[in-house]
Amino acid sequence: MSARSTAHPPASAPTAGSGPLRIVVVGAGAAGSLVVFHIARLVAAGSAGNSNTAGSAGNSNTAGSGGDRPSVDVTVVDPLDPVSGPAFGTADAAHLLNVPASGMSVVPGERFDFVTWCVDEGLTSPDDATYFFAPRNRWTRYLRTRLDEARAATGDRLRVTHVRSTATGISVDASGVRVTTADGSAVVGDRLVLATGLPGVGDGWSPCDLSDQPRYVGDPWRPGALDEVLADDGDVLVIGTGLTMVDVAISLLRSGADRRVEAISRNGRLPRRHADRYLGEVVPDIATWGESLDEIWAAVATHVARVERLLGNWRPGVDGVRYRVAELWGRLGHDDRALFVRELAGRWGIHRHRMPPSSGVLVDEARAAGRLVIRTGRITGVEPGPDGITIRTADDVRTHSWVVNCTGPQSDLRRLGNPVLDSLFANDLARTDALGLGLLTDGGQVLDADGRPGPIWALGSLRRGELWETTAVPEIREQARDVAESLLDDGRR
Repeated sequence: MSARSTAHPPASAPTAGSGPLRIVVVGAGAAGSLVVFHIARLVAAGSAGNSNTAGSAGNSNTAGSGGDRPSVDVTVVDPLDPVSGPAFGTADAAHLLNVPASGMSVVPGERFDFVTWCVDEGLTSPDDATYFFAPRNRWTRYLRTRLDEARAATGDRLRVTHVRSTATGISVDASGVRVTTADGSAVVGDRLVLATGLPGVGDGWSPCDLSDQPRYVGDPWRPGALDEVLADDGDVLVIGTGLTMVDVAISLLRSGADRRVEAISRNGRLPRRHADRYLGEVVPDIATWGESLDEIWAAVATHVARVERLLGNWRPGVDGVRYRVAELWGRLGHDDRALFVRELAGRWGIHRHRMPPSSGVLVDEARAAGRLVIRTGRITGVEPGPDGITIRTADDVRTHSWVVNCTGPQSDLRRLGNPVLDSLFANDLARTDALGLGLLTDGGQVLDADGRPGPIWALGSLRRGELWETTAVPEIREQARDVAESLLDDGRR
């Protein structure tokens, strides 16, 4: 962190009659859009039947003169369209959700909303809908539809503006929270929500900088990033063997019957597949599981093995542990957390974050045909050339027409080089856990360098350091609801 700066005064909430509560949301992906959705629901519920005051769920400000000013102004800062981030911005219908439709409704507790929507859209039959793995771009359409409906229900009580620019810095002064953007302008609000996911991908696997190489795709989810690769028929090396690799490989293999894809990682582990039918979850009682990593890891293994003996499948055991992960993570000390991240997170992840069954079939068929090869190895040398990139490992040297990075983001927020996060740290507006995995918060409200809650909230991947299990929609939708409630409640004080 830089030398300590003078503490900025906290932004004050608007008083009654002073105008709308101004909320800035950095990030228009699933997390940011879910926050706006839940704000809209609360505003609509609070203003129902009363055009001048918000009810218990809304903001206490009166509407502006003539009742024509909204009680809440939301400004979303993102160069992309709503719900167009890495997870849901794909246009490829072969990229499927890795959570069944019954777990993807936008409102916690309304389990079958997305299920019903999929049936109404003709995506699946009523008999198959609950355990249907929908195309991700269809879930994007679903969230946008529900968001539009929620906004329409607010009448003139909510105004949403989309600033199509990249946030580059954050500061706090007497005027509020100031978000500077790439075009040099600024957006000022009373409250700020960070919904960026983990910005930036990691490229620490390469011993040299490949960012300017035309045959290297550093981020496959960047719009249009794979267009040239898909138009070509050359062989491709994918760095990483996780779920991103699965999606990229499926797209690449469909682009040409003779195309060959290799994927390499240090462990060569592929995500496991979801079961072919719904098996439920067996949620364990963890009261006696202890507080050390050794104790907890052994208890998880015992629980999963017991479930497999009883039900003939390990998956309900793993899925049940998911509901206890945040509590178990909270029991671990720094050294145990570091050991888990270093030694066990990959093994847990391939069982916890699984491929849809149909994607698993495509992967198996491609491997059996020799069109998809999974390798284990550490890259020791990289040599770019005009027609490809030569990759050296301890075992061999091979030249590939294209190299696509699917390793995911750098895990330490302090080392991302992301200007928004760096400005938070430089201005003492935020701090991370000891491993740098995420921002420290009080129920989502970001703590400053002195441990005090300020006018900034965060959700999703940015809370991984304190929750670990925080990257999937079932968790993010609950956080989005809680953040929306906190924002509006805080705005009334």
